[in-house]
Amino acid sequence: MIFPITFISNIFVPLSTLPSWLQPFAEWNPSSTLTAALREMWGNPNPDTTGSLATTGPLLVTIAWVLVIIAIFAPLGVRRYRSMSR
Repeated sequence: MIFPITFISNIFVPLSTLPSWLQPFAEWNPSSTLTAALREMWGNPNPDTTGSLATTGPLLVTIAWVLVIIAIFAPLGVRRYRSMSR
């Protein structure tokens, strides 16, 4: 499951080299925003900035992705744990 998410991201290639129909998916991908946030924090900003929130504020978008993923999967995990027979 992780391979397609990282494959459709800007981790390995710049956004400008991807096909135009794939660029929005790669730009808002959680792996892309995390990579862009880490590059920005370590002083190596992403050269491909499109002006969207995902490229201008990647740290905020990454935090939002984390909160969304926790909001979805934490209740599912708790529900699964409670339904398990002991």
